[in-house]
Formats: sequence, C-alpha cells, structure tokens
Amino acid sequence: MKKSFLLYSMLLLFSFGCTNNSGNNQGQSSSLSKKLDETFVMRPKEIQPEGTFVAEGNTLYKSLTFKGKKTVVVRDAFFGMDFPSEYEKDEEFLRVKTDKSDLLFEIISEDTIKGEGFAEGLYIKR
Repeated sequence: MKKSFLLYSMLLLFSFGCTNNSGNNQGQSSSLSKKLDETFVMRPKEIQPEGTFVAEGNTLYKSLTFKGKKTVVVRDAFFGMDFPSEYEKDEEFLRVKTDKSDLLFEIISEDTIKGEGFAEGLYIKR
C-alpha cells in the first residue's frame, strides 16, 4: 500500500510540475535554445568546405583549395602542379573527380577533412 501511494504521489507531482510551469519560462526557453545552438558546432553534413586544406605528413596530394560550390584545385605533392577539378558532396563525404578515379574525403569539422585511399591523411584548413 505504501508503494502504490508513493507511486501515485510521484505521478501527480511530475504531471502537475511539468504542465504548471510551461507558460512562465517562455523567454528563458528560447534563450537557452539559442545558447545551445551557439555552443554546438555544425554537423559534418551541414558544412560546405571553403578555403585551402593542407595535408599533414607525406601524402600524394599536398593541398586542396575549394572554390565555389563544386570546384576544387588539387595540388600534387611530387611536382607541385595544380589541377582543377569538380567535387560532389554526399552527406559528410566529398568525392573529388579525377581522370583516373575519384578521391574520397570525409568532413571531420569545419577545419579538418580526412582523405581515404590514394588521398589518405588529414588535411587541415590554413
């Protein structure tokens, strides 16, 4: 009997406590959500790459420079030559088109992308 009384008391407390307070803190709720939005960074699939990303360590490609919504300039690590190409964004992945095969990169953050396969390595925004 004590258990059921305690259970019903808690149920009433939670139901009235949650519904009674909804209109009083309307301004606080919106300011809290605004602060949360500012605190958290964008998710990788929401990031549009821009600027130059330079490879850390020894990789086949020295840098990637994103220009516009679909253009990227890839710098070769051996000869230092630039070749413009096109890229396609798929969620948090970037597929850079080349004449032989595509290069795949994963967006980690606004300042970091990770290459896979031939382009393996971390690329940091400079």
